[in-house]
Amino acid sequence: MREGFEIVAVNYWKSVNNEIKRILLDFWNTFLLIHDSLDFADIVGFLNKMPYPGKIMYISLTKSNDSMKPHLKDLKSKIFIIDCVSSMLFEKKASKDCQFEPTPASLNEMMELIEKYILIVEPDLIVIDSFSQFIDFSSISMHNGKEVHEFLDQLKKKYARTHYRFLLLYDNVLSKDLVNLPFTSVDVILKYEILTRRKDRLDRF
Repeated sequence: MREGFEIVAVNYWKSVNNEIKRILLDFWNTFLLIHDSLDFADIVGFLNKMPYPGKIMYISLTKSNDSMKPHLKDLKSKIFIIDCVSSMLFEKKASKDCQFEPTPASLNEMMELIEKYILIVEPDLIVIDSFSQFIDFSSISMHNGKEVHEFLDQLKKKYARTHYRFLLLYDNVLSKDLVNLPFTSVDVILKYEILTRRKDRLDRF
C-alpha cells in the first residue's frame, strides 16, 4: 500500500467455471488472482484466507527475498521462495527456505523452473508472481495469447490429477480494462481490489 494512504475496503469479484464453494475448498487446479497492489503484505493476507494452502512454493519475478522477509512472519503456511530478482543485481547464496534463479524469459522457461523445483520442494501450492510479466490481458497478441493458453493447458494436462495447485498473480496496477482473460483455461478468476484514501483527508473532519 502506498505511503500516506490507509485501507478503506477490500473487494472481491469472482468468476468461476464450477460451483464456487467446492472449488475453493478442494477442487481447483489453476487460480488467476488479479490485483492492483504491489504490497506483499496484502498478498500474505490473501494467502492466509485460503483454506488449507499447505506448503507454498513462491516464484517471485518482481520482489526480492529480502523485501518479502519482514512479512513472512505473518504467513501461517510454510513457504519456499524462488527469487528471480536478486540474481540480476548481485550474487546470493541459497538457504533452506530460498533459492535464487535467473528470471525466466518465457513461459516455456517458467515451466522448466516449475518442473525443476516441484519435486525438490514438494509444495502443495505454487505461486507465480507476477503472471503479468509474460502477458497483458488488456491488449493480447495472437502469439502471446497462444503461448499463455498452451502454458495453462500444459499445467492442467500435467497436474490436474495431482495435489499440486497453481495461484497465478496478475498485477493490474494501472487498472486497465482486461478484455482477454483466459476464462476457459483456468478454474477460478478472482479480482482483488484494495480501496484506499489519503490519511490527511481524515484530519479535516
